[in-house]
Amino acid sequence: MKRIPRQAMLPFGRSERSVNRQIAERMAGKKARDIKRGPGRPRKPVGAKKIVPHTPRPSLGTNSAVHVTLKLRRHVPNLRNRKKYALVKKAFSRFRFVSRSCPRVGAPGDVVRVEHGFRLVHYAVLGDHVHMLCEADSARWLARGVQKLAISLARLLNAAGVREAGGSLDPRAGSFRERAGWIGKIFAERYHLHALATPTEIAACLDYLFTNASKHFAGINAVRCKITLATGTTRYLDIDGFTSFAELHTSADPPMAPPRGTLLRKELRKTPWASGDAASRRANPSRRPNSYRRARH
Repeated sequence: MKRIPRQAMLPFGRSERSVNRQIAERMAGKKARDIKRGPGRPRKPVGAKKIVPHTPRPSLGTNSAVHVTLKLRRHVPNLRNRKKYALVKKAFSRFRFVSRSCPRVGAPGDVVRVEHGFRLVHYAVLGDHVHMLCEADSARWLARGVQKLAISLARLLNAAGVREAGGSLDPRAGSFRERAGWIGKIFAERYHLHALATPTEIAACLDYLFTNASKHFAGINAVRCKITLATGTTRYLDIDGFTSFAELHTSADPPMAPPRGTLLRKELRKTPWASGDAASRRANPSRRPNSYRRARH
């Protein structure tokens, strides 16, 4: 009879249970490469590409402009599809603006309500990833806003997959993972962010979102939009239909929120195809566009 290892006699906490299981698997003749690891972050497969390292996020100030990238897993359907893109817009419309009003003491005896939150300013939807230009008042608000967008999009895509497969979304029908059409996990990695601190970085980010589709695809589904320049002249511009820039000039209620930071607003005014001023004048000069209203959650 084999001797019982000393580790098996220790208290059975989380780490001890993992060690005992590993010892039992070794005694059963299982090879080291097939033994499951203990508590902690799971290891990446050999040769897998690590997109975003698990390092602390940088701190952000009020009205900070951030470029966020969400990478999708390989089995997720292409988002540059009209039905899937409609779900993306639905998720963005729900959580384009996430905020909370907090009381703060101003003058002696005067309490002022200060609003902090997250705002989705622009986006570009590619086949297997999404680029977003966001504005947040802190790193926590950025994480909260991106989390709400990601969860909403994951739920909508999974629900659409079950419906297309002819399944039911009744929670009493059992586990969702076992239903036909269920996609499962949507995003491959945690979101990647790049804080934009200068006007040059913001202008480069806007140009990157505007032209990124032409770098990935030979032909894009472009929408011809009528742009009015600051000089008053009219210009026709072909804009990728799966970006927020096309939504500004074609939709009555674009799924974005207006920025509050002075730096970001100045850069948007310099680019008519990204500011939406021409679209708002074309729709109704006397009415404030719906994108400037607070989204209800």
